[in-house]
Formats: sequence, structure tokens, C-alpha cells
Amino acid sequence: MSFTSKLLEIDLSEGKWEEVEIELEAYERNLGIIGIAYEIAEKLAGKFSPFDEDNFVIFAAGILTNTPVPGASKVVAVTKNPLNNTYGPSVAGGAFARDMKRAGYDLIVIKGKAEEPVWIDISEGSVEINKAKFWRKDAVESYELLKEKGKSVLTIGQAGENLVSYALTLIDGVHHLGKAGLGAVLGSKNLKAIRVGGGKKSRIRDEIRFNEIVKFLRKRILSDKVTKIYAEVGIMAAWDSWAKLGYLANKMKSEAVNKEIAEEFGVRKYLEKIKVRNLGCHGCPSPCKAVLKARVNGKEIVTKASLYLGVAYEFGVKCGVKKAEEAVFCHDLANRFGIDAMLFAELFDILATLKEEGRIDLEIKRDFNSVVKFLKLVTERKELGEKLAKGIDGVKEIAEFDDYFIKKMEPLFDPRVSSGSEAFGLLTNPRGAQEGPVTPTVLPGRSRESLKRYMRSIGASEDLIEKTFENGFNSALYTLAAENWLWTLNGMGICRRESIAKNLDIETVKELFISATGIETSKDEIVNAAGRAFTICRKLNCSEGYSMKEDLPPEKFFKPLKTWEGEKVWRDYLTGREIGFEDVVKMLRDYYRFRGWKENGCP
Repeated sequence: MSFTSKLLEIDLSEGKWEEVEIELEAYERNLGIIGIAYEIAEKLAGKFSPFDEDNFVIFAAGILTNTPVPGASKVVAVTKNPLNNTYGPSVAGGAFARDMKRAGYDLIVIKGKAEEPVWIDISEGSVEINKAKFWRKDAVESYELLKEKGKSVLTIGQAGENLVSYALTLIDGVHHLGKAGLGAVLGSKNLKAIRVGGGKKSRIRDEIRFNEIVKFLRKRILSDKVTKIYAEVGIMAAWDSWAKLGYLANKMKSEAVNKEIAEEFGVRKYLEKIKVRNLGCHGCPSPCKAVLKARVNGKEIVTKASLYLGVAYEFGVKCGVKKAEEAVFCHDLANRFGIDAMLFAELFDILATLKEEGRIDLEIKRDFNSVVKFLKLVTERKELGEKLAKGIDGVKEIAEFDDYFIKKMEPLFDPRVSSGSEAFGLLTNPRGAQEGPVTPTVLPGRSRESLKRYMRSIGASEDLIEKTFENGFNSALYTLAAENWLWTLNGMGICRRESIAKNLDIETVKELFISATGIETSKDEIVNAAGRAFTICRKLNCSEGYSMKEDLPPEKFFKPLKTWEGEKVWRDYLTGREIGFEDVVKMLRDYYRFRGWKENGCP
């Protein structure tokens, strides 16, 4: 079977660990690891601060990780997030999930707090809790100290040590995990790093059938033109269209990036001057990450990036750094500190905009030196950095402005550009407005029939499809289907990047699951299990006071967005009808009803 049936529980307060057997019934009931993780979280959750000793961290390796399935590399992390007290999951690629399975564990649960800084070394049947003599070193340095062949390493930087509310973790020095503050939770537990690995192989119940599907899937991915594009430029393939349409916006989500900045940070310079080589998760046929290089102030920087588009958007568009090389330097610094650069950049943009409008008097401007200064201040929690380390709440202590964050997280996709699952999912995402599930609606222009075909391919019921298109396009119900699909993939450990996920469908996932585990199930049962896990997460959020009020769209979304194509407003994806606040409220209520939740948005 492709699962290990074992959970490793580590109590840092006691300095003890034990292996716990996971009953087969849990796998049969949840049909994916994310459901098991949330059943555990539901038992451990309580009325405590994210930085209390009682908080926990669950790492869950997807069911199909440590197998040859292309893109099966995802680990899910669940904790009470410091940024906003949500229980929404974090997901990352790399080798951490694979090496958890190779060590013999589907899940690792961290409890308690060590008396002094420690790091954990996990192998088959062995756990060592060691003194972290490298406390105060950055996340990349820490990885370099601990890296070992056959083992994956998760580290935090100084931002996590100093409990910055949006400190994240790095897997193997490149993959980001936990933008809502996972790094700070580990820092509060005095846990600097986790190294894991072993030699265990996943047993496949029906190897012949499983290998046939994997071979077919790999062939389909490798022949897809998107795979070839990703191998060359990654998600930067979207840069020009995103800039033109308005996704790459600054000045507090009011104005699209200008053409000069778009060109400086575009694909041409990326390929000619910045990119060194591709980098991807283990076994990925379409690597979307990269090694970058830049020379700044006479010094050459070589660094790894999950997404160069993120580097360019964060520091070029939002922060106003003038040169791509300078943005690479800022990215490397944020990575080392263990800061979520996307949220940092949005907070920086707010302050810079308010300064430019004459509403605050601070020493801040859109340039390289100012960005570097503020990255260091936030990490060290000094001067203004003490407020910025709190996230949007800290910025509100500095100045008054119209808050356009959702659950204290900055919106990435914008319904004024395209009103599909990417934008509507910002409202219903249990972690906050980082992003909704990415589907064909990320760009406008898809037909009704193509969207119906997509919904069927990801396992949406005919009833849900009918109601989605009953009066134009109900993006909330479409988002519900996309969320269930995303959580299905997370439970299996499969990447949701377009180059992988567009070549999958619910039938293929079902057959992979059955042949790998020997657990007979149906497409509907897999999708419904993902929906149940989503509902447990929502229930935990509601226990922290969340309800419909926190799902409501910010006023900013109902003001025009200035783009290269003129001003844009929120419109129905198919009909073009302008969408108002009450339309969104109605769609949310439809969404709650279809999920089986109460009218206030709670299960």
C-alpha cells in the first residue's frame, strides 16, 4: 500500500517521541491524507494562542508521494496560523513528503515547546532532538549545515525565531511552506529545523495497473505544450498577459503595473540575464522553479526561487525596485530571513502609497535601499518593523486606510480582472486571501461548455454544474467544485500547477488511488471526502470566531481598476453583467447551502 499507516508524535516539552498506528478505517474514510490531518487537528484544537505551548503542527505526506506519479511531491502543514488565527492548510513541494514516507511516516505531529533551541533528525525508527547551535543563522545557511544525501530539510530563518506573524519555512532552501506564520509557530517552539529521510519504499497494491496509469500520465504531460513552456520560463509565461489584464497591480490594488516595469521584469531579461537553470521538485517532468543570478553593487548573488514571477511581482511591481537584479537580491534576503515576501511587499506598497499621497510622513520610498532596510527591520522587529511584523493590523497602527485584505491576508487574484475560482476563492479560502484554486478561469474568455467539461472532469456533480450555470455564472459554486478538486489533489500529494493538473481528471486520480492503496472507492466518494476535510477546517475557523462576515468582499473590489485596457469592474465571467456587493452575498449563501453549512457560513 502507498501509505505507511504510521504517525510520528514528538513532544518537545518532554523531549519524547512515539509511533502511533493509523487504522485502515481512517484511510478508507478520508481517501486522502488531508482528511486524516484535519481529524487530528480537530482533536488537538483549542482556545490558545498560536504561540502557546498547546499549539501543534501537523505535517502530512500525500497518499501518492514516494511513488512515480508525476508531480506527487506535496506535503500539507496544519497549525493555528499566527497571522489570523485560522486553521487553513499550507502546502509545498520538494522532497519533504517523499522523505517522510521513506522514514516510515505519513504524518508527523509536533507538540509542546523545547526549553532551548533544537532541531530534529528523523530516520527509520529513530528520532534525535539535538541542540540547535546554529540558532540565529538564516534559513538557507541552516539548510546548508544540515543537508545530507537522501534526506530533506525544513528550516526557519530569523523572522521565525522573532515570531514575525508571516514568517514561513523553507524546504531544502527553496520551497516555501506556511506563509500565514508556520515559521513563527516553529520559532515559538524553539524548533529551528527538521531533517527527515530513510530507505523505505511504498508498496503498490496493483503494480501493473498503477504503472500503466503512471506511464500514460507521464507521456501525456511530456507531450503537452504547457510542459515545454514551463520547462523554459515556468509561470513567467503568464507575465505579459497578467500585466496587460491588471493582475500585476500596485498602489493598494488600484493600478496595473506600467509597461516600463513590465518590460524590465519580463521574460526576455529573465532568460537572458537572470535565469541560470531549471529547478523542480523530485521527479517532476515540468520543473517550474529556477536558480537565479544577479550582480548588485559589485557582488554576485546566486539564489533559488520557487517562482521568478513572484520575485518580479513582489519587489518590482509592488515595492518599486527598479532593476530585476535588485529584486533577486531582495528575494534572496527574504528567503534567508524566512519572510513571506508577497505579504511583506503588499504592506510595503500600502505605506509607500500613503506616503506618496501625503497621508503619512515616513522615510519610505519605492527603491532598493528602502526595501532592504524594511526587510531587516521587520525581521529584527525594530522601529517600524515591530508594527509591520504584525501584518495588516500593525500597519493600521501607523495609518488609517480602507482595508482590502481578506482574513488579514493580501488578495492575489482580482475579480475585476476575471471573476472565476481564483478570485472568488479568496473569500472562501480557509487560510485567507492568498489565492483561490487556479483553474481555466484564471483568464477571461472561456466558454460555458468548456467550463462545464472542466467541472465534470474534476468530479463536480451534475446538480452542482446545473446550479452553477442557472443564471449566467455562479462563481461561488464553481469555486466550490474547484476547492474540492484542489483538496483532493492535496490529499493525494499531487501538484496543482497547470502543467501537471491540466493533464489529470478525477477518473485518473481515482484509478491511481485504488491501484496504489487497494481501497475501492468511487469518484464521488473521493470528492466528498475532500469536501468533508474542508468543512472540518471551516468548523475550526468558526471556533475562532470566523463567519460570513470574514468572507465578505472588500470595498476595493467594487472600485474601478486601472489597466492597460482601461478601467475594469467586477463582472459576471460569462455574461459580462456588472457584479455588486449583494450579488456576492447571494452567491456566498448559495455556496454555504451547497456545502451543507448554516446561513452564517459555519458548519
